[in-house]
Amino acid sequence: MIVMGTYNFEQQKHMKGTDSWKWDKEGKECPYPLGVADTDFLPPPEVTEAVMKKASQGNFAYGVMPQAFYDSVSHWYQKRHGAEIRPDWVTYSPGLIVGIKMLMEAVTHVGDNVIIQSPVYFNFSLIIKRNGRNILENTLLYENGIYRIDFEDLERKAADPRTTMLIFCNPHNPIAHAWSREDVERVAEICNRNHVFVVSDEAHSDILFQGTRHIPFVSLDQKTAENSASINSAGKTFNTNGLYVSYAVIPNRQVRDAFENAYANHHFDFSMIGVPAQIAAYEHGDTYTDELNQYLWGNITWLEEFLKENMPDVKMVKPNATYLMWLDFHGWGMNSEQVDAFFRSAGVALNRGDIYGDAGDGFMRINIACAREVLQAAMESVCGRYRDMFRKDQ
Repeated sequence: MIVMGTYNFEQQKHMKGTDSWKWDKEGKECPYPLGVADTDFLPPPEVTEAVMKKASQGNFAYGVMPQAFYDSVSHWYQKRHGAEIRPDWVTYSPGLIVGIKMLMEAVTHVGDNVIIQSPVYFNFSLIIKRNGRNILENTLLYENGIYRIDFEDLERKAADPRTTMLIFCNPHNPIAHAWSREDVERVAEICNRNHVFVVSDEAHSDILFQGTRHIPFVSLDQKTAENSASINSAGKTFNTNGLYVSYAVIPNRQVRDAFENAYANHHFDFSMIGVPAQIAAYEHGDTYTDELNQYLWGNITWLEEFLKENMPDVKMVKPNATYLMWLDFHGWGMNSEQVDAFFRSAGVALNRGDIYGDAGDGFMRINIACAREVLQAAMESVCGRYRDMFRKDQ
């Protein structure tokens, strides 16, 4: 029995026919789209009300960013993460990857090296290559179902004078892991010493389980704050990705000015509808976030038990954050392309592990941020195909 609090995450939205990427694109061929990183959940009603209120004003002309946007980010970081973030450190971005691009323009040059820690979100490598920078892979170490940072390799790559940036992912997508304070501090020490600027993608920082704490990179100490920026958004938590509102927390005034110059050069403006939604989410979303995490943990534990009982040669990397689980299929002797074809034959769309780098081949990413019955139906469909393929007794 699923016990509900204030919010009912069992309530399914009917998103087909709403121009949803998940349901009208990914779900067109597969009835169970569990790939793209959206949730299937309604946001808190205050978020929808804020959008409706703004729309009802009938004014869609150029606007002025309200101070409440910056204040809401500062208050949220204090409330959720115990971090002191000054409102004047916060600057708007129309998307996280756009924000990373503008920071790249602000602190690096064409031909510089940028470090990523694969397997990692595939857009990191794309944005580096498209902007004429070189990718250096600090591949994570994987052993006995656990990932850790290869600090010796990071030290070597950071020491290269052509290396000017690390894109750090915390919590790390796709391995479902929030890095410990010790890990974050060690990354900061290496990068500070080698003058490597850190951009910390913290998009999944609200989705934490079993007492895990998120460590905002810019909150460590003054030296680290001057050599880093945190990129974030309410989108992953409150299912508002389509409103295109995110922000960068940049304590270093010189870097912040350069970021804002890059923003102006691209002639961006802010979302008149999206900004009120994010303010409402951060002002009213505390209980929602707590209950969301409880529901997601229930989905995770259900999936883990299901795999143990029905597909024991599939291993789930132990998660402590995000709703994107990382499944190890090496026991099948298949690569990600073959596993993907198998799942699609059962009507289930996941994300292939190899899109996150060569280190992700043989893995798949599954989004469990859906109603429990959807997850169950998807896995039962897969299990039927699994029994046929491996000739398991029913």
